[in-house]
Amino acid sequence: MAELKLKVKKTSSTNPVTKQKGFVARVQNNGTADFDDIVKEAGRNTTMHKAELRMAFELCMDSVTEMLKQGFIIDLGPLGKIYPSCSSGWYEKEEDMKLADVKPQLYYRAGVEVEAAIKSAKLVWAKPGDEEEEEGGTPSGGDDPGTGNDDPDNGME
Repeated sequence: MAELKLKVKKTSSTNPVTKQKGFVARVQNNGTADFDDIVKEAGRNTTMHKAELRMAFELCMDSVTEMLKQGFIIDLGPLGKIYPSCSSGWYEKEEDMKLADVKPQLYYRAGVEVEAAIKSAKLVWAKPGDEEEEEGGTPSGGDDPGTGNDDPDNGME
């Protein structure tokens, strides 16, 4: 497997505690691999037509969605696991916690191979001319909320 190389860039940011302006590192992604890209790549060196692959993937995604709605942990093999989760904050007394304070969330834990690839990635500074395609969401890295929680039973705080 080829070594993962991540381009990182320096991005201005405000420290949430001190409110001081400074910088954080952000991963500069290579765009988004959409469903069509995944189907095309999955079909390489096979005799399956892309329509067959698309239908198989769509059926799998329908099943994953349905299982999540039923509260199951979804094991996606080498990709990792998706967990239904929640966050509530901390309360000294049990009776102080209200259901309205609990927020449902989704938690993802990368598989061993995926996590190893990310952790062993070679980091290089992005050049000013390097383009980044951001389509919604939060760029990865830096002070992105919701990352770094390794306990799926604890939810995301």
